[in-house]
Amino acid sequence: MRISLSFLILAACLLAPGCSQPATSKGPGRRPPAPVRVAAAGLSDVPLEIRAIGNVEAWSSVAVKSRVAGQLLKVHVLDGADVRQGELLFEIDPLPYQEAVRAAEAAVARDQAADKQARANIARTRAQARRYEKLFTEGIGAREQADQMTSAAEALDAQVNADEAALESARAALRADEARLAQARLDLGYTGITAPIAGRAGFINVRAGNLVKDNDSIALVTILQLNPAWVVFSVPEQHLSEIRKSMATHPVLVEAVEEPSGAPIAQGQLEVIDNTVDATTGTIRLKARFANDGRRLWPGEFANVLLRLSTEKGALTVPNSSIQSGPDGRFVWLVKPDSTATLRPVQVSRVNGDIAVITQGLAAGERVVTSGQLRVTEGVPLQILGDATAK
Repeated sequence: MRISLSFLILAACLLAPGCSQPATSKGPGRRPPAPVRVAAAGLSDVPLEIRAIGNVEAWSSVAVKSRVAGQLLKVHVLDGADVRQGELLFEIDPLPYQEAVRAAEAAVARDQAADKQARANIARTRAQARRYEKLFTEGIGAREQADQMTSAAEALDAQVNADEAALESARAALRADEARLAQARLDLGYTGITAPIAGRAGFINVRAGNLVKDNDSIALVTILQLNPAWVVFSVPEQHLSEIRKSMATHPVLVEAVEEPSGAPIAQGQLEVIDNTVDATTGTIRLKARFANDGRRLWPGEFANVLLRLSTEKGALTVPNSSIQSGPDGRFVWLVKPDSTATLRPVQVSRVNGDIAVITQGLAAGERVVTSGQLRVTEGVPLQILGDATAK
């Protein structure tokens, strides 16, 4: 009896208007709105940029070696010091080379004396020959004396030839000794080793007191010119034609940037395009020159570079976060006037930072979903949380 009474009361309550459940505005089977953020496609000027990772190289690198052998007396440079061009770095014991210079000078003086003596002998012999010839021509003296003078003249001619040969020999010896003297003086000058370029010295590899060889395999020190500096990097070969066209019309700027902030470290200019494409990687090597006055770039380190080629005027752009990828290619979720979403295929020419350049599929002013795409399906109502185009 109690069960029947309770059933009647429950049935009456369900049938009464005040006890019925409120009707939902969504209706049976409808999904709740998807919360999303949207942005409108717009026209803007987009720079054509290429990002790459390169290596910093010194503008110039010189391995300083000795050109003569000897004992290293003094080291005037410190590890890691900045040096000026022509600054004295090392001194090699000059005494053996000073002795070589003095010996060569003595040999030259001896050869000069021999040359002078040979020339004097030739002059004296020729004068005597001319005197005999004059007497013979004037007919002075008896026939026997004439015959004697003729024989004497012939002997003097032979003597002249001998003296001229001696002179040539003396002059050859003089030239050889003068060459040895010049080399000895040159070697003496090489005992003081100076900086061939201005730059920063590395670690000193040989200390004072050690014996050094001429052109040894181990450099005394290596000097790097840090400013300006090179940055060498590679880009895909498909950019080659655009890079060459840009270089032909204007200076192509290159920035070294910090990651992940993208803040610029230094600015340079593209100078060199390699003469061949690497067939194994499909890339082309480029070289940019940076002033590097503050030495923000250091040889050997990696550098994130940004190559600025040109600016595309009036390009149709959307936030890159709106671009989705599917089996049939790239697409966006387009916001329809009734605040529902529909899938729209698009073609993206390139991405610059967080901006995607659209070449087909959208028109300026159309709104696309930029976040919350996982809950969006065809025809689903949207709950717009934020609109990037709202002012």
